[in-house]
Amino acid sequence: MRLNTVMKTTAAAFLGAVLALCAAANAEELRRVSPMLENPWGMSFVDEEHLLVSERPGGLSLVNVVQGTAQRVRGAPDVVAGGQGGMLDVLYDRGEVFVCYSGEASLGRSATTLGKGRLAGAALMDFSVLFQSSNPSYGFHHFGCRIGIDPEGFVYLSLGDRLEEKSAQDVDTHLGAVIRLNRDGSIPADNPFVGQESARAEIFTFGHRNPQGMAIHPDTGAVWTNEHGPQGGDEINILSAGENYGWPLLTYGEQYGGGEIGIGTRAPGFADSVWHWTPSIAPSDMTFVPTGSQFPAYEGDLLVTSLKFKQLYHVEVEGNQVVGEQVILDRRLGRLRDVEVGPDGAIYLLNDETRGGVYRWSQ
Repeated sequence: MRLNTVMKTTAAAFLGAVLALCAAANAEELRRVSPMLENPWGMSFVDEEHLLVSERPGGLSLVNVVQGTAQRVRGAPDVVAGGQGGMLDVLYDRGEVFVCYSGEASLGRSATTLGKGRLAGAALMDFSVLFQSSNPSYGFHHFGCRIGIDPEGFVYLSLGDRLEEKSAQDVDTHLGAVIRLNRDGSIPADNPFVGQESARAEIFTFGHRNPQGMAIHPDTGAVWTNEHGPQGGDEINILSAGENYGWPLLTYGEQYGGGEIGIGTRAPGFADSVWHWTPSIAPSDMTFVPTGSQFPAYEGDLLVTSLKFKQLYHVEVEGNQVVGEQVILDRRLGRLRDVEVGPDGAIYLLNDETRGGVYRWSQ
């Protein structure tokens, strides 16, 4: 009898453990919360239920993540779509909508363009262009185009090198730079190159290749970016006014097909990255996880999306250092273009494929 009782108790404990594991597994949910969207690129919450989403071929959609519906936003600017260009990032802040896109420039060429309008229902009102990059091109690569706003209200915009690598070392052009503007598009008086002859006063930092991720640190207000390296050498950087981040003189990557680039990985007078990936993961965006989320283990750290490996990374942060990483979502949604933590504390992800959409990951 005693042995039988022990066996029953052990079986009951085992069954309880199995049920607990099943309950934990069932508590996690990853589901689509939008209709099909065509190559969605950026997203930004308007309120607890509504999310603005850009679609690269052109246009914005207002997605209701509770009902799973979407409305086309009227009044969005026209874009020059093709390759990596089109309607790219969108950022909603205090009733205003900032959009970054490849806009038409002179002689049919395109340039990274920043505009702003006011959201009224499903319409973008009073839209105006705040900035357009110098050196427009007929090509469709390396627009950068990620937007951030720091606690002081300054607007940051990343710009790629448009495959003109050497221009990233030239402050007479916007290529390969991160610029800093006031909300109305004017230039802050304390920008690092204000008053310098033959320098673009909008530039905050330079020496970037194609930065497509940006996140504002919740405690320090510092601007963190990630950028695509060539073959290897994807980076995370913390921006400091006037600094040179090295491209194409310094990189952990190499030429496509092999071959050295530049003079090495670091040198005096250049800012160092705080993290790099080799082989490349093709990082697309990132966000800090705030306190009170549904994922307390990640709070204060970064989430980084990967296009190439179709993964979501948890990047551990201590102060101004990255101390480690782990893959927390692996090839479950296809190419991941953007990530946000919603007002409900869940993680929202964009699949940027032709039949892409918004997904909600909750615990």
